[in-house]
Amino acid sequence: MRVLLDTNIFIYRENDHIISYDLQQLLSVLNKLKTELLIHPLSLEEIRRDQDARRQAVMLSKIGAYPLLEMPPVPEEDPKFFYIIEQEDEAHDLIDNNILYSVYKDAVDFLVTEDRDIHKKAIKLGIDNRVLLIAEALTVFRGHLQKDS
Repeated sequence: MRVLLDTNIFIYRENDHIISYDLQQLLSVLNKLKTELLIHPLSLEEIRRDQDARRQAVMLSKIGAYPLLEMPPVPEEDPKFFYIIEQEDEAHDLIDNNILYSVYKDAVDFLVTEDRDIHKKAIKLGIDNRVLLIAEALTVFRGHLQKDS
């Protein structure tokens, strides 16, 4: 199973603070399931935009430990995708849309994100069962773990 971590989950996990119990449990369950945790290549770009040079350097050093989603599909030539999500020409949505498109085109099985705008778009695309908040992901993957037992 391939699970894409949104940039916000990666940053939350790797920052210098205590992570939530749910995220701890989710990461444990994903490890037991031998899940392939991936980062979208554009997440690197998002981290590079961080104005705090020290935090940026720390995050870039940590993201290198994660495998990148190789050759992710790109939505630029898919007008249907943009029609469904009602895309406006906002530059900050570029990375989110590319990450979401990877789920839409089945390059990954799931996306874990706390970004509510991505969740709204996932509903429009009919893939909201594969774009999960941390708490939802924990429930879904615990179910997979129970099936495998």
